[in-house]
Amino acid sequence: MIKAKTLALIMAVMLFALSACNSADSKTPNNAIMLANLSGEQKEIINLISAHQEVMIFVFSTDESYRGFELWVEVYKNGELIERPAGVSTYSDTAIKHNGRFAITISQYDSTYEWALTSSENGGYASHIGTWALTDDSGFTRAFGAMNDSANIENEQEIIIYSSTFLETNVAVHPAYDTQTLQERPELLTEYAYAHLIKVKFTS
Repeated sequence: MIKAKTLALIMAVMLFALSACNSADSKTPNNAIMLANLSGEQKEIINLISAHQEVMIFVFSTDESYRGFELWVEVYKNGELIERPAGVSTYSDTAIKHNGRFAITISQYDSTYEWALTSSENGGYASHIGTWALTDDSGFTRAFGAMNDSANIENEQEIIIYSSTFLETNVAVHPAYDTQTLQERPELLTEYAYAHLIKVKFTS
């Protein structure tokens, strides 16, 4: 039931966000991926229909031709990758230029996290929902956020577009690194008890 509601929500948000392509506030990147620049009214509507959830829309465009792309979630424990609970991918025998959107909804129910990932391109959609439970009894603080700037798309380059990090509550300071810093210095993940990363990759 929860997953069905989440999928319905993310599809509604994706359909709404597609209308942003005709908005003066919308901007499609050149050979890059970035967080969608939505208007104030669009943000208000998304907030209204996604109470208690994180909802993000990303836009992407490529100058080069690629056979497909992959969008997925990674879970780390003490800097070690332990699980990939959610992901969507597309693949074609023919390489093409890509121009589309990703919608991501993150929900938390007690200690369980749920990711609903949807890609939209040329009128087609791909969606997947995955969950992961934090089974550790310790209390945690959390720092999270999407990419601050656009990132260039290159063949087989993994791009971090969102990060969420966890530290025990008895730790005085919770260092919060942006996605670009974690991209350049993945060893920083060892500072955290757990971390969630959302990544995208294009393949020619």
